[in-house]
Amino acid sequence: MNEPQTKICQNCRGSFTIEADDFSFYEKMKVPPPTWCPECRLIRRLMRRNERSLYKRICNLCDKEKISMFPQSSPYTVYCTDCWRSDNWDGMNYGRDYDFSKPFFAQWHELLLTTPRYGIIQQGENVDSEYTNRANSNRGCYHIFASSRNEYCRYGTWFIDSLDSMDCYGVQKSEQCYGCIDCFQCYDLLFSQECNTCRSSAFLFNCRNCTNCFGCVNMRNAKYCIFNTQYSKEEYDAKLKSYNLSNYVVLADLRNKFTTFRRAFIVPWSVVHHAVDSSGNWLEDCKNTRESFNCRDTEDVRYGQSLFETKDAMDFSHWGQGSERIYECINVGIQSAGIKFSTECWVQAMDNTYCMNCETSKNLFGCISLRKKQYCILNKQYSKEEYETLIPQIMRHMDAMPYADSKGRVYKYGEYYPPELCQFAYNESIAQEYFPLSKEQVIAAGYPWKDQEAKTYTITKKPEELPRIGDAQDSIKDEVIGCEHKGLCNDQCTTAFRIISDELQFYRKRNLPLPTLCPNCRHYERLRQRTPLKLWHRSCRCAGKKSVGDMYQNTASHFHGEGHCPNKFETSYAPDRPEIVYCEQCYQAEVA
Repeated sequence: MNEPQTKICQNCRGSFTIEADDFSFYEKMKVPPPTWCPECRLIRRLMRRNERSLYKRICNLCDKEKISMFPQSSPYTVYCTDCWRSDNWDGMNYGRDYDFSKPFFAQWHELLLTTPRYGIIQQGENVDSEYTNRANSNRGCYHIFASSRNEYCRYGTWFIDSLDSMDCYGVQKSEQCYGCIDCFQCYDLLFSQECNTCRSSAFLFNCRNCTNCFGCVNMRNAKYCIFNTQYSKEEYDAKLKSYNLSNYVVLADLRNKFTTFRRAFIVPWSVVHHAVDSSGNWLEDCKNTRESFNCRDTEDVRYGQSLFETKDAMDFSHWGQGSERIYECINVGIQSAGIKFSTECWVQAMDNTYCMNCETSKNLFGCISLRKKQYCILNKQYSKEEYETLIPQIMRHMDAMPYADSKGRVYKYGEYYPPELCQFAYNESIAQEYFPLSKEQVIAAGYPWKDQEAKTYTITKKPEELPRIGDAQDSIKDEVIGCEHKGLCNDQCTTAFRIISDELQFYRKRNLPLPTLCPNCRHYERLRQRTPLKLWHRSCRCAGKKSVGDMYQNTASHFHGEGHCPNKFETSYAPDRPEIVYCEQCYQAEVA
């Protein structure tokens, strides 16, 4: 049996440990151990996923202007969705012989520069939802990403089975929600986080089955509560009238008051439901899923992120849906198996290595944009016997003649694609969302950066000049509104934005103020309210009758009596954060 090994990351130069169980997985997948640490591997994968950076460009096949992940200045051949799905082209026409005088990744990148690419990724039937990306079966949606089966949702990420909601992150089976984060089966909920089955409420955190509540934390089955204080219906209604959410100043004060109020309450070490032998955050119905985030119905997964219905995988980000035996991949799904070092492969893709944009294909190596093919290398067809003979030779060649990037990092067989060959700039990808860096930091790391293209619009309305919602005329839709950040932040700021018709009606119906930030800056504000994709070893802060530091007074007896709780755990709350973090047992004792 293998013993754990400590290695130095080839990228950040920090140390990391490869556990004994990891070696068993590598042996099964027939890959060498990694030379990059888990976090650097995650960042390297996330650079291959652009969700929000959209441009108008001409499709290289139909010559029509379309929405695309690639600007017009991009060196790639880019097709719109209709052209990509058509039979008017064949990826095999770009095939080439393997050249043993060049590193593999140099040849692969040459193929990438010539082979057509998806301009935008939409699956299923998307109706009136042109400005959506990595989206599936949406209707009447605008500017939502990584979202499926929604109607009339706008501005946000991870909307699932939701209706008429806006400016949210991670809402499922919800309706008429605004400014919500990680909420499930909620209705008419505003500015709330980590809530289930709550209705007609605002400013809630970690509440369950609450109705007509305002500014509450850790409440269960409550009605007519304000900042965790019980009121009668009449008292509640009267007090609520004093909270004028349509006023910018009042709303900002309420946000600050609620943030301060929250700090006096405990938080659970992690958000998990029915997770066995697992670690990470936002896990549901998971088994042996470790160091993973945003996963549902996964088993035997390590270093996973944003997965569902996945088994036997490691270093896998985004998707799954009936997939297994996946290693170092992103954007792979729909009953796929045996996929390594690949991106955007789906629909029963099998035993593919170093592939991109390949559908319903198997036994491919280094291929791009193939459909229903097998036994291909660099998009060239081989017989089964030729393929099985050539692949070991290529793997040996990758070790003997590795690719070396501008920073001296070496990429042999078993390494993911070099970041400097990524089709997206770091700040176009979701790597910037989860691991934000400045331009100087990105360039120093040897990652690509994209400066904003020149803007051709003129701002006609400054954010401080916006009218109150009750005074806003339909003509506000014609204004080009300047973003409050003015492009000076690190949030992919678009510097200006417009109000669309459905959006204006949403604000009017709920008496909410017009936004002063562009959609990207609003998205980053939501992200900052979530904990990062990292784990820290910590101890429970329960000290018996109170929390450590006397910040919180316990309301129930705990299993450890009046002594300090002995439980330790991994949590995404960093030690320097202000939250009072309790273990599962202590949290459940306090919050039934």
